[in-house]
Amino acid sequence: MMSTNVTGKTGVIIDLRNINDLQLSDVVDELNIDTNIKWSFGELAKQVEVLYHDKISVPQNDEVTLNLYSSSNGLVDAFGAPLTMKAIKFLYVKNTSDALTVSVFGGSALDLLIMSGMTDSIVLPPEAFMLWACPTAAGIVTTNNYNLKLAASADTDPALVEVVALGLV
Repeated sequence: MMSTNVTGKTGVIIDLRNINDLQLSDVVDELNIDTNIKWSFGELAKQVEVLYHDKISVPQNDEVTLNLYSSSNGLVDAFGAPLTMKAIKFLYVKNTSDALTVSVFGGSALDLLIMSGMTDSIVLPPEAFMLWACPTAAGIVTTNNYNLKLAASADTDPALVEVVALGLV
């Protein structure tokens, strides 16, 4: 059985105050950004059809590559159905390790085109995360660029990486 309805909200809230109390007027620098996306089921803007989430154990000094497009990739959704994404609209990756660094991307020309034309990786130190969203109707097509490579640095234990992806089937 595959998902027949995906709904929810993702976002970023940045609420910061920077106060200079050495000034007589207590100069305040305030930043209040609330960028949320309310997702509904479908193929239009701010709509998705599939949710993938997992906690992936990446062996120390090794890598795991997730193919988000091929139905024979071994990935399954929450209902156990083979996972195929023809486009990705949201990606969250968090390195939950206390000691290991995790690199995201940098695998090959088959990497997701979130960083178009790049074969470099994004480095996530322990407890770091990345969040990417493209709520357009098309998202980023994954039919030819489908890999999400996760590589862990050397240490004694594997890295545990949380991955959440939303997309179209």
